[in-house]
Amino acid sequence: MTNEERSVIGGRWPIIVILTTFLLLGFAYSAINPLHEATDELRHYRFVQHLIQRHSLPVQGEAGGLDCTVQGHHPPLYYLVAALVTAGINTGRDVCYQPPINPFWDYRYWEVGRDNKNQYLHGPDEAFPWRGEALAAHLARVVNLLFGMLTVWLTWATARAIWPRRPSLAVGSAAFVAFNPMFLYMAAAINNDVVAAAAGAAVIYACVRLLHDERGLSWRWGLWLGALYGLALMSKFNLAAIIVVIEVAVTWVAWRRGQWRLWLGVNLLIVGVAGLLAGWWFVRNQLLYGEPTGFEMLTELWGVRDPRDSFRLAVSELPYAWTSLWGRFGYGQIPLPSWIYAALFGVLLASVGGYVRAGMWGRNGEREKEESDSPLLLLALNVAVFFAVLFNYLLVSPAGPMGRFFFPALSSLAILMFYGLTLLVHGKDEATPDKLPATNQSPVSLVTGHWRLAVTINLLMLALSFVALCGYLRPAYARPPSFAAGISLPNPADVRFDTFVALRGYAVDTERVRPGEPVGIELYWEVLGTPPGDYLLFVHLTDAETGALVAQRDTHPGLGNFPSSQWRPGDRFVERLRLYLPETAYAPSAAELTVGLYAPEGYRLGITDGATGAGLGDALPIGRLAVEPRAPENETTVPNPGRYNFENRLRLLGYAYDARVLAPGRPAGLTLYWEALPPSPGDFELEIRLLDAGGNALAVQRARPGDGARPTTARSPGEAVADTYRIPLEAAAGTSITPEIVLFDAATGARLNLIGDDGHWLFDYLRLSPIAISK
Repeated sequence: MTNEERSVIGGRWPIIVILTTFLLLGFAYSAINPLHEATDELRHYRFVQHLIQRHSLPVQGEAGGLDCTVQGHHPPLYYLVAALVTAGINTGRDVCYQPPINPFWDYRYWEVGRDNKNQYLHGPDEAFPWRGEALAAHLARVVNLLFGMLTVWLTWATARAIWPRRPSLAVGSAAFVAFNPMFLYMAAAINNDVVAAAAGAAVIYACVRLLHDERGLSWRWGLWLGALYGLALMSKFNLAAIIVVIEVAVTWVAWRRGQWRLWLGVNLLIVGVAGLLAGWWFVRNQLLYGEPTGFEMLTELWGVRDPRDSFRLAVSELPYAWTSLWGRFGYGQIPLPSWIYAALFGVLLASVGGYVRAGMWGRNGEREKEESDSPLLLLALNVAVFFAVLFNYLLVSPAGPMGRFFFPALSSLAILMFYGLTLLVHGKDEATPDKLPATNQSPVSLVTGHWRLAVTINLLMLALSFVALCGYLRPAYARPPSFAAGISLPNPADVRFDTFVALRGYAVDTERVRPGEPVGIELYWEVLGTPPGDYLLFVHLTDAETGALVAQRDTHPGLGNFPSSQWRPGDRFVERLRLYLPETAYAPSAAELTVGLYAPEGYRLGITDGATGAGLGDALPIGRLAVEPRAPENETTVPNPGRYNFENRLRLLGYAYDARVLAPGRPAGLTLYWEALPPSPGDFELEIRLLDAGGNALAVQRARPGDGARPTTARSPGEAVADTYRIPLEAAAGTSITPEIVLFDAATGARLNLIGDDGHWLFDYLRLSPIAISK
């Protein structure tokens, strides 16, 4: 083998390994992720099926003639390719087929874990070997996976174009794309965000090549850039902004080489070619919706924010956008641990530190300044452009902060991040695959300096993608664990729920609990017969004094992953769930824990003793808990202490009732303990509403805190004041009443929001513990 041949093979083997690993990981992500669980995947899939079944592009709104929502506002490039690949598969289902929904899928969605993370109930029709819809969906995912591979390759190729003699920079840059868990997840799902990433990477690659072209501008560049921009517009509309990057590259080259006549011709070619490829789409939108983008129709269907009012909200959503750029699966309800996002942000800061170091102390000849400065600035511009696109989306759309909208600049960010890290490394590339000697020495033995960093980053990002897949995505959709017959179980029992299932044992992890804390519960089930449908599990914690519900959980069995319609006789599984007490739970008190099963129509399954056949009602007691007061945060001792922060202006420290069980006709007595927050809380009005079980207001009382005698404007910051109210109430005996508190700004009439410990807004009301009307 010649030295030239060794150079070609040695220069490409790292990216071949990366692409192969990316493809294998992508197949694993696709196989583990159930159908339509990825963000908007069902609506993207419907677009593909609309092309196949109705031979036309979907139309937004009622004019589309569909009884379902479709991502019809998106340009069709990805969907056309996916339709061509899957057109021969008979799915047996209409475009608007709706999989069965898990109504509990967003339970405590912000938590890391596996509790009801699935939006849909999944059955054996999705199992391998795939057929029908499952086969069509997975093939459409493969199409996206190939676009993902193209994005990874373009990232590598762009870095190679910038630093042709330093291949380690290309290998390290590719890792931040190939093994980004979120990019892998989206590449293994049905969407147009990955083709948008590929289009953005392709435009950047072409612009970098243009900057390095010794001949400068030419008609060929006008054709290439016009074609790529047209394809970008057909990928996703937010790529319209990349024209800024194209224009800066073209203008820079024209200025450097004095090619202003060619500059005009190249720009005309870009506009002309892009118009030929994508112009029809904008004309269609103009005819259908009265404007060329279709965005106004989208906002009518999905809602819109006023940018004048949403700036602070958009800023507060940026941390979420960062997490969803790296790994927040599903609709965001499957996050990774916060330390992972913090570590990745630390890598970003370290990279920025590398640039600062290089700027302050010089580069010591470590980089080819003339060759790489302008491409790096172009990449930085691309990052800035799509950060602006993302932030603008946060300003105008209530759909949420999605890091995937930044994907068109992901390759640019990856290259900039890795290069910044290399500026912190003092070692140089002493040997690269491009300069392998004509010996049998392994390339691994030649890894030094930046190559060591490139290998390290690849291994760390690869480990992260494995951890995200096996440690968080897979458990979120896994069936519950099973147990063997005859093993020793806690609290052994033989309790039958109808004739379908028996409870063989149970465990409760505590006898004492405080407001806001969870109670861990284990239920050991054995299936006796095939249920006729899906039954739901409930866990209730009932106040021993008032008989009112303190807390409850409802879920499909298996935390949503093992619905009873999939049970078969002989199945044995362990249900592990948590029941969280409300922050406002009354303490001290005692409460009883019960479990049962019920049909979606509302009726409960009867419970019998398996040994005697005696009836046990429809809710099985499994424990009694003592609800203890929470420890106060400061020296102020108030009943039922809490952290109820109303927009950092007023804090409710606690509350108390004069009685928790009222005789019919007796007014409800409520004491609220308020603390004014610095600098000055302002003037507020308070509304106390007494709600029945259906949420209907049986009584409403409105007043100023302090009943007008001691308004909040007269209170010093940090001062705690107790306000007592008596609310006349007419309610039937046996009624459960829930007090609700709403604070209003006296000047504007706006309701104040509760703020969580992490700064996020929660609700604009606070519901306290129920009280009861005696029978």
